[in-house]
Amino acid sequence: MRSRSWYAPMRMSDGSVELVIVPGPGAVPVRRTLAKMVTTIGADARADVRLTTVARHWAVVKRRGDRLEVRLLESGDAHVLAPGARLEVDGVVLERPSGPADAPAEDDAERLPVASLALALGDAGAPDEALEALLAELMKATGADSGALILREQGDYSVPLARDRRGRPLEEGGELLSDTLVRDVLERGEAVCVTDAPAHARYGQIPSVAALELRSVLCVPMVLGGTTMGAVFLGKRGGRARFADHHASDLRVIASMVLPLLAQLRRASGRGGDAEYLLVGEHPSMAEVRRLVQKVGPSSLSVLVLGDTGTGKEMVARALHHASPRAGREMVALNCSAVPESLLGAELFGAKKGAYTGAVADRKGVIERADGSTLFLDEVGDMPAAMQAALLRVLEERRVTRLGDGEARAVDFRLVAATHKDLAAEVEAGRFRRDLLFRLQELTLHLPSLSERGEDVLLLASLFLRQAEKELGLPPHAMAPAAEKALMRHSWPGNVRELKAAMRRAALLCEGEAITPADLQLGAARPSVPPGAGELDLPLAEARERFVADYVQRVLDAHEGNREAAAAALGISLRTLYRHLS
Repeated sequence: MRSRSWYAPMRMSDGSVELVIVPGPGAVPVRRTLAKMVTTIGADARADVRLTTVARHWAVVKRRGDRLEVRLLESGDAHVLAPGARLEVDGVVLERPSGPADAPAEDDAERLPVASLALALGDAGAPDEALEALLAELMKATGADSGALILREQGDYSVPLARDRRGRPLEEGGELLSDTLVRDVLERGEAVCVTDAPAHARYGQIPSVAALELRSVLCVPMVLGGTTMGAVFLGKRGGRARFADHHASDLRVIASMVLPLLAQLRRASGRGGDAEYLLVGEHPSMAEVRRLVQKVGPSSLSVLVLGDTGTGKEMVARALHHASPRAGREMVALNCSAVPESLLGAELFGAKKGAYTGAVADRKGVIERADGSTLFLDEVGDMPAAMQAALLRVLEERRVTRLGDGEARAVDFRLVAATHKDLAAEVEAGRFRRDLLFRLQELTLHLPSLSERGEDVLLLASLFLRQAEKELGLPPHAMAPAAEKALMRHSWPGNVRELKAAMRRAALLCEGEAITPADLQLGAARPSVPPGAGELDLPLAEARERFVADYVQRVLDAHEGNREAAAAALGISLRTLYRHLS
């Protein structure tokens, strides 16, 4: 018996022909019955088949009897689509179905519940729980007798999750480790669907088919940009067992939603534990950060985290905390640039009742509250000189004295500090103490900017999109190829924080099934001259004041109203930011 191809043809008494259109990687395939002699495809609202990922007037499909001709309007190229032929242009796939005449009944099966599966992913508490729930739901929806999640490692792969239809661990799951079919999917990045597996020339004798007694197999890759990160493997037994044509295309959509969880599970498959969930990314620079976090996390060394605003320095601090013996207690955090200088001492060291106006009771500072835990001081480079000296004494003596109090209390905490400033330059300029810098940087971690992390942009975009959809109660969306290109081209001056804001905005604005560049709004025009530049009769001081106020406001808008983050990005104190906005 021959294995059937992806799409079975539909017999139509009126002589019409079917065309399958995949708007982009991971997008839901669209089936169209071409009853007209000429069918137009494009982004134009009047097109017979509207695709928002291509030009307004993209292609024309002409039908003469059983002959299909696709003409691309921009280039003028013409392509004939014979039964079973496949054409890929501009990231869009056009396929004319072919296969045995007796299309199986499973082709009429319901589509996979993509939206409910996406919600199930978001409801789970941890990545491993989410993926196990997803596999169970996929097996139920497709009628599979066995299923597995496969993670691609460097030069190899692992099978961290394999279940039978009752949810029990699949004892034969280890057979997938030497599986030709799985390796083909991971190496080529293309899905494989086999109906009569035992009779297949290449896959008939592979371990998984023999050990699991499978009749039909479906294996779909999970692809990020040009990298295959893993795959979903489903198998059926029995003569009736066939996967519906649309199962593969639906799985591609679901796979794009799973990528962030897959990245986290890949980290947790090592020794990283919960700390690794906080540092998602496949770029080598992030792998090095994770390596150092896991190596230094269990120690008591002070760590200085350096990186531009919005790169995720607090996430590194939390990862260090989770990897330490202090993880049982909550990490205590303070943004030094967000507290007025007059109050910073009380926030750091605490205060005795009556120490200052408004001190109506004894209060602990963050150092005391972090006893037995981790203290994270963000934007430590903005700390006033007097506070630097007091902090240095605490680090040397491991004792803290509240303001207005003579009693020194012993404290045991691990310090993680962060800044976007060049502290060595600050030392040379006399704005930061050299001896304190030595204390802070027992180990230094450098965080790369988002623009330096390659395809991590797409991985994080997918993660933030899923989060936004869950938080805002929105349906799941795919990512159009043009949107992925726009994400990769953008310079991301606001780093991860800017990307998260862009994906939340896109989730709300998107009116179709796929996020487009217009939804991202990354190319919004900025004023080429500052406000007031056309008013040449203004005094210089007033023109400068207007420009600064406008610039500060735009930076604040870019950080979604987060005044602390905006002040850090501008390199000014929170008090100075308020002054410019007043």
